[in-house]
Amino acid sequence: MDEEELIAQAWTIFRKDPAELLGLDDAQAIRVRGTLVLNVDVFDESTDWLPGMALSDVGWRAVVAGVSDVLVKGAKPLGILLAVGLPEDLVEASRELFTGVAEACEELGVKVWGGDLGASELLYVSVTAVGVAERLISRRGARPGDVLMIAGHEVLTPAAYALLLKGAKPCKEAGEALRAAFRPKLVKPEFWLEVLDSVTASIDDSDGLALTLHRLAEASRVRLVVETLPLSHALVRCAEEWGLDPLELALYGGGEEYNFVFTVEKEREDEVLERARKHGVKAWRVGRVEEGGGVYVEGLGEVERRGWLHFKPDNWGSAPSRVVNSPTHPA
Repeated sequence: MDEEELIAQAWTIFRKDPAELLGLDDAQAIRVRGTLVLNVDVFDESTDWLPGMALSDVGWRAVVAGVSDVLVKGAKPLGILLAVGLPEDLVEASRELFTGVAEACEELGVKVWGGDLGASELLYVSVTAVGVAERLISRRGARPGDVLMIAGHEVLTPAAYALLLKGAKPCKEAGEALRAAFRPKLVKPEFWLEVLDSVTASIDDSDGLALTLHRLAEASRVRLVVETLPLSHALVRCAEEWGLDPLELALYGGGEEYNFVFTVEKEREDEVLERARKHGVKAWRVGRVEEGGGVYVEGLGEVERRGWLHFKPDNWGSAPSRVVNSPTHPA
């Protein structure tokens, strides 16, 4: 297939947004009211492709990564622009990639508005996510006396990264962690947009929990004290099998979890938890905000500032070469 045939194939999978004004064109136009929130996120084969991850998983995760950064800032996600670079050996399998993109968009209620497609030596998927906010939430609003919370799911992906990138021995409890790493789930937009009036600062956990907490503390110029963390059963059991501290693994061993880490006014804590229950969302109070700086675990001391950073030699490990037609969710 050539470029035009690939684009035509993609549009048999994606659903057109009736709000589009230009149709199939070199750009797209949408009428909006409110504050535009935009994000660009790139899935790159050389750093992001986990062993066992299928092409449909690649498409899914690329969309989730872009939409997460828009939603966590308080914007209702509307659509994405998609740029794909395809190696020649993946052209015939591209339908699987587009299917993963479409599945994620359906789950999150966003549309594909168009983009770019071309040949590349390595696979990349660039997602520009666009949303509209009535109330923006930045990293800067946390204040002493606020409550520190997490919404999404129990901490899972550090167990998957230990297996896939660090050579840990197989752990029979790890299937759930692998599924979370391959197809991360986002907090339900309807819940998050409903609780924004209680949220003072927010960030998503995409580069590891310790680094995420430090970035929130630094932006707000406060100290975060972690009282407890929602550790998954899988992570705890695997850590025990490997002789590791589950808390340390949770803080320093993960990434691309896409949980929302946020602060709320203390008197609004119960309201947020009640709305989470109403929407079937998992949410927890995990700590508090104090005057000062840094991140601490109550009773254990300071949390190191480390996580995933490009160009840093001591990251979790380098993603190996892809395996085309790999199983979607290996056990």
